[in-house]
Amino acid sequence: MFGKLVLVFVLVPLADLLLLMVLSSYTGWQFSVALVILSGILGAYLARWQSTMVRHEIEAKMRQHQISAGLLTDGAMIFFAAGLLLTPGFITDAVGLSLLIPACRRWYKQRLSGWFKKNVKVQTFGFGQVFGPGHSPTEHDPNVVDGEIVERTTSEVNEEAQRADGNHLL
Repeated sequence: MFGKLVLVFVLVPLADLLLLMVLSSYTGWQFSVALVILSGILGAYLARWQSTMVRHEIEAKMRQHQISAGLLTDGAMIFFAAGLLLTPGFITDAVGLSLLIPACRRWYKQRLSGWFKKNVKVQTFGFGQVFGPGHSPTEHDPNVVDGEIVERTTSEVNEEAQRADGNHLL
């Protein structure tokens, strides 16, 4: 794994540099630099716009006491895209810009999800207990009490406390 990372961190910048030099030889260095600057400005705008949209969606879900792994993944991909756009070069800019397009992000998420399902195994352990389908952590634990949550207002709690104090005096 370390060897693959080293290859990525060496080969991608070299390929970016080579592509920049080849393009500069055809168009001139001014055009190449202008293109890199333009892709950075476009990327900054898209990153800001997309991150704001995803942040608002995450906040809306959280207000509903829900969380969406897909939205969190979108946020991480947008953050990664911004990092790629900070790196000068056409390859990193192209990948970064593609991560800022929702349709492309969906495609990347599908590929990543497939890769994780194929290559990553997740196991959880619970101090000798078995959890999973058909197994509940409360089934065999005498210290766990099943219950329900009752939401009450402060005035209801105060009224109940006053009644309890009155009954205590009788």
